Amino acid sequence: MKIQISYKIIFVSLVLVLVLGVYGCKKEDTSLKFDHKLHVMDNSLSCDSCHAKGKDGKLTNPGMDKCQECHEIDMDHPSEKCLQCHSVKSAANDYKIEGTIPEKPKGYRDLIFKHEAHEGVAECGTCHKGICGQNSLSQIEWPDMFVCKKCHNGKDVPIDCEMCHTEVRKEIKPESHNGDWAMHHGLESRFDRSCQFCHDNQERFCQDCHRTQKPKDHILSWKTSGHGEEAMHDRRLCATCHTAAYCSDCHRSQKPISHARGNWMAYTRENGHAEEAKRNFRSCNVCHTTSECMQCHQTIALRRMK
Repeated sequence: MKIQISYKIIFVSLVLVLVLGVYGCKKEDTSLKFDHKLHVMDNSLSCDSCHAKGKDGKLTNPGMDKCQECHEIDMDHPSEKCLQCHSVKSAANDYKIEGTIPEKPKGYRDLIFKHEAHEGVAECGTCHKGICGQNSLSQIEWPDMFVCKKCHNGKDVPIDCEMCHTEVRKEIKPESHNGDWAMHHGLESRFDRSCQFCHDNQERFCQDCHRTQKPKDHILSWKTSGHGEEAMHDRRLCATCHTAAYCSDCHRSQKPISHARGNWMAYTRENGHAEEAKRNFRSCNVCHTTSECMQCHQTIALRRMK
């Protein structure tokens, strides 16, 4: 017993060390430890207090000369005070701050953007959501197209690709659309919402194609083995092409495979309709109503199931 307890203590200790190692050093992810919350919210500094406009009109990141306007910095004699802003890694590398800010997404490489064009239209927090309350540069997330489309909606502001991009065009396929894209685009579309940027009325665009071309997983065995499980996990995906009536119209004449089992209507829970209903009653409702259940269960004494 004592040996088992000691093993448990060792296991818990290892877990704690791992958690502290992962989360305790999170602020050391960048070479510079800068707290936007401390400067903006706690000390009421505006963004342009540190981010001055460059010659091209873009906002620049502050250097040591800007920090020295508020902080006493002895660049010739670094001390432990430097670690208030610099990470240990930066201090060991002659206080260099490369890789401080997260890399911009690929979609930014041809972006045309001027902060001065947006002055008076939107505050910094409108695009850089939550940045004023962040205490680490590693938390910065660059605005994506969904942020831009809040204003660039084709009504208040134009939504033409050439207005913001030098290369991206609606009539030009993205790099990802080459090769076997037609084979795996379905999975990509489930995790990436950007399809709608080029495909107006995305639902109709998908339906127009899939009315004549079935998805690749709709093979001969799909009807008898695959579609039921898939519908249980993600019914919304089925709804891209099918309505609920499509399922019920078919199952009126063809029972699901599970219903052909000899013990399907058994009173016991194991492998029967009771277990299935308890696990996913919504699936039963595709064809059945609760009143249908009561037609039998009014005369059957239900066994209490734990």
